[in-house]
Amino acid sequence: MAKETQIGWDNYCFRKTYWTSLLRAKNKKSAGYQSAVNYLVSAYWKPVYFYIRRKGYDVETAKDLTQSFFTVFLEKEYIKSVDRDKGKFRTFILAALNHFLSREREYIQAKKRGGSKILLSLDFAKAETEIHYEPADKETPEKILTRAWAQAILSQALDRLKDVLDTASDRVYLDVFECYLNTGQADQDTSYKKMAGQFGISETDVRNYLHRVKRKYREYIKDEIRKYVTDEDALKEEMQELFDIL
Repeated sequence: MAKETQIGWDNYCFRKTYWTSLLRAKNKKSAGYQSAVNYLVSAYWKPVYFYIRRKGYDVETAKDLTQSFFTVFLEKEYIKSVDRDKGKFRTFILAALNHFLSREREYIQAKKRGGSKILLSLDFAKAETEIHYEPADKETPEKILTRAWAQAILSQALDRLKDVLDTASDRVYLDVFECYLNTGQADQDTSYKKMAGQFGISETDVRNYLHRVKRKYREYIKDEIRKYVTDEDALKEEMQELFDIL
């Protein structure tokens, strides 16, 4: 019998969404402005960088353009144009990015003249490593951006899961789940048997642990997506798009 764990269910509602934070953050003096900006940059800088690289720009130019894009986005207060009734936020970001790229030389020159007062700390080296795992020829830059967004959602959900399970009593759940992610789903019976031997538990425990953790992981994915939507219909649509693009 699988042991009980503290992996409970969060009572999440739609009151505090990412959209709501962005709408409140239109005023730089508002209490939620900085947190909304921080989330915006952390969630979208890598998809923006991937998009720019897939447009054919070299590494150094793409770095400058990514920095410049968010600098302009914040300094010019593009966020004031956000309207959730007009579609998904990443659609808005993509439109703003394409407009920015059409005037790239102007923005880069302004940055070189020292016009920017914002410096973002972004891990381009890691992003450049990750981009080599993306399909290079079969997908459009738009799909690359959406895929990068989906992977960011999964990463955020996984980080949250690790925080919850990183205790002495629940660590085995995390170990089994990470082993499962690394081995994939091929020949499950064999992999379950190996994991049982590796962690000193029964195959039934392996199955039970994975079932519970995968359910929780899916809930955390939903929680991340709920930051962008305001109702269950939109949540279902985003979930479907996320798994379709991966």
